[in-house]
Amino acid sequence: MSYDAHLMSLITSGLIFFTGCSDSMTPSQTPSADLISLPVVSESELTDLLQNADKPVLIEFSVMTGCFRCDEMRPEMKQLREMLHDRVNLVRMDFNANQALAASLGATVCPSYVLFSNGQPLWTENYPVSGRVIASRIQQNLTSHSLQESPGSSFEDGSSSF
Repeated sequence: MSYDAHLMSLITSGLIFFTGCSDSMTPSQTPSADLISLPVVSESELTDLLQNADKPVLIEFSVMTGCFRCDEMRPEMKQLREMLHDRVNLVRMDFNANQALAASLGATVCPSYVLFSNGQPLWTENYPVSGRVIASRIQQNLTSHSLQESPGSSFEDGSSSF
């Protein structure tokens, strides 16, 4: 491949990666049950959740349709939610509708993930990422911040299929 063709390929890839998420739905796109696997919350609902949470809260900043990166992560987030349901609250916020909040938390591209404990953000992970990376970071925070864990729950038991 010539230098010019390689450069054009890199520029195109960069533009695709760094563009915002589109939430416009084409007629052939319809929301499926997998899209609803995480509860979608507004900023005010998030504030209430963070103030009243008895366990850490992981927020996924994404859009419901039109973003291949968000679509790629949905099955992994569904699996993570099932795996952590008793230890971590997982919720979704619309990236486009909450860009100022997302940016203030370091979420620069969708999907991005922010873990909160005791109402405070602990870390932000931007795409590209995997469910395994997020699970590992949550486990580290559960351990290092002495957050309450359920007996017998572990990411180290090989049960993850990420």
